[in-house]
Amino acid sequence: MIKNRRWILLTIGGVLAIGFFLNSSWRQDLGTCCDNARVAFQPVDPKLIQYHERESIVPTVGTISALAVSTAGKIYIGGANAIERVGGEKYLLPGASMCLAVDDSGTIFAGMRTHVLVIKGGEITEWPSLGEKARLTSIAVDEWYVYVADAGNRRIWRYKKGGSEPLEIGKKNWANAVRGFNVSSPFFDVAISPADGSIWAVNPGYHALENYRPDGMPLSSWEAPSMTIQGFSGCCNPAHFALMPDGGFVTTEKGLPRVKIHNRDGSLRCVVAASDQFDADVMGLDVAVGSDGTIFVLDPARNRVRVFEANL
Repeated sequence: MIKNRRWILLTIGGVLAIGFFLNSSWRQDLGTCCDNARVAFQPVDPKLIQYHERESIVPTVGTISALAVSTAGKIYIGGANAIERVGGEKYLLPGASMCLAVDDSGTIFAGMRTHVLVIKGGEITEWPSLGEKARLTSIAVDEWYVYVADAGNRRIWRYKKGGSEPLEIGKKNWANAVRGFNVSSPFFDVAISPADGSIWAVNPGYHALENYRPDGMPLSSWEAPSMTIQGFSGCCNPAHFALMPDGGFVTTEKGLPRVKIHNRDGSLRCVVAASDQFDADVMGLDVAVGSDGTIFVLDPARNRVRVFEANL
């Protein structure tokens, strides 16, 4: 009986230790939770690939980590200690920007690990920290608001443009049909719909895209867990997404790196780039879309921005 009891206690202790490791270690690195899917599901029917690659953009900042394309078509790349506008100015930072957004006036919003930096006219303003647990992974901006995805706190924070106390979006609330964000790795993305000002966010643990009003009330969603090319596999995908001019979704994945376009209902439209076009262990494929539909993909493994254009 005593031996059995000891065995039970050891088993429980082991499970708790593993759980603690998994819960804490993802904040230090990008993880490899989807690697087991890579080999078996790599091939893609060439007929699905409807984009071709143009010449890449090679940044001057090192260890690239963030990407944004402004409505004016200017490309911004964040690196270890700086942000550069391709073909233009460079801004030195006190650390690495994990995500970027640029508004219509050219003001840059950079998500650091725990807080937002605002760069306007060469002046840098620092907003208050969201706490040591925070890990900012995506940022989106429109005329009124700045939305920040926080993978550490599993929330989206909505700031007014001036940087007021943020509104919390995504806390579990079954009365309002909000199930909460299931985020188990530092990949959690948000974007603003230009059509109506609503926000779209990845709920990666459910392989879902969810639509919310600016006040946080849910509007709609779609999800596509699948081991086929039509959906998303692994523990938590898509890793990044951007909205197309027609409202479609460009998605990138980790573990099985690939870029796809999904229609507004979640159905697969086409493949932009298959997994064999990337290094096998690449993660952090941030993505942005130009007003003409050109797709830009941040490739940290090759330290460049890959450019994809639709076939004629």
